[in-house]
Amino acid sequence: MRDATRRYPFLALAVLTALACATPSGAQVPPIWDHYKVYQVLNPVTGAPPVVLTDQFIANQQHSVFALELFMNPTEKQVPGLPPFLITNPRLHYTWWRISGHPWNATVAALNQFGDQTLQVFDPVYLLNPAVKNETPPGTLPPANHYKCYGCQGQPVNRPVSLTDQFGNWQATATIPRFFCNPVEKRNLANGNLYPIVDPDQHYICYELQPPDQRLFTGVVTDQFVTQRALELQPGRLLCVPTRKERVTANRTDTWGKIKTIYR
Repeated sequence: MRDATRRYPFLALAVLTALACATPSGAQVPPIWDHYKVYQVLNPVTGAPPVVLTDQFIANQQHSVFALELFMNPTEKQVPGLPPFLITNPRLHYTWWRISGHPWNATVAALNQFGDQTLQVFDPVYLLNPAVKNETPPGTLPPANHYKCYGCQGQPVNRPVSLTDQFGNWQATATIPRFFCNPVEKRNLANGNLYPIVDPDQHYICYELQPPDQRLFTGVVTDQFVTQRALELQPGRLLCVPTRKERVTANRTDTWGKIKTIYR
């Protein structure tokens, strides 16, 4: 397989830009960027159209869209010794649609409220669509980023958190990083609709919660693929923390696909 920067010239420009514009390590993540708690969907939805995605790693990559497998609520987050991180946009939720992958392997330096982190980022796993929940009739979807989420590995942060979303409160420990999510431009191949990136700086790292929230919840969800679809949600298994991406280093192509993290 050809080198990624030769196959995708956009990648070389993106990496150089990231290096030139890296955020100082002491910078703060904007408080208007919400945190999210992610739930497994017990009754996955299928039948979404193919899409073309362009993010800061890969341009114009076509993906099949398989199933709606995860759903996330905005959540208030409390960490001991810090003021609470409040919800700023309670309408904005996200549906997680599993997509076809492609080879990718990079080292990403990132910063969020858990500190500076270095992640190994692998093949993409999910497309995140903006969504609303329990609105009858559903209002216009909030203008917001879509995300392309890649499997990742990194050191556990092991931070106790208290999360309060629209289902209630849960106390757990944020542990291993599982996904790194880039803002992405999405083109729906079924109708040609194009959804641009709204904020190119707003990324997410999603961490495993221990213990997961085993309570069963339901929600009626609308996004750009489904309307008023009832979902059964259990367990609450991830915390997504707003993040700045500081530096990207594309790794050797002969390591593609050898080490992956795909959360099932």
